[in-house]
Amino acid sequence: MLAAVTGSAPAWRTALGELPIVRGGRWAVGGSASLALHGLPVDPRDLDLLVDHVAAAGLVDGLRGAVVSDQARWDRGEVRAVRRVLAVVHGVEVEILEGVEAVGPTGDVVAATPDLDHVDQIIVGGRRIPVLPLPAMRVLLEATGNRERAAMIAKLLGGAAGR
Repeated sequence: MLAAVTGSAPAWRTALGELPIVRGGRWAVGGSASLALHGLPVDPRDLDLLVDHVAAAGLVDGLRGAVVSDQARWDRGEVRAVRRVLAVVHGVEVEILEGVEAVGPTGDVVAATPDLDHVDQIIVGGRRIPVLPLPAMRVLLEATGNRERAAMIAKLLGGAAGR
């Protein structure tokens, strides 16, 4: 899917437009920014980027002056990653997650990294930005217990929340 984004530019969208161009590897916008780019009524405050190893290196190199932290084996409870890099671009936190997984209450992986070969392309500031498709976002949201946003996606896609 290829769509154009128009309208005023909130801080997160400005930061998205300032990301370095990644020549190799695969990556995609996830989280609330993905939902907003698909037209859902959410107000992102940060950018979540899901990346492979090559794209992580390209993004971190291009953002080197903005990188605040670079952690191996990051774990937030319901989400963990092999690597998490935090950068601040135009006052917006940009979270770069490599090898991200959604984790259930018992510590089991309930959703692995989405397929970064199958992403939507959305035009932001004249540039194609890879964005996780809504079905992939729905799986991640359900896996992390965010049923309200998963239901928003289900309604948009014409199906019921949950499986």
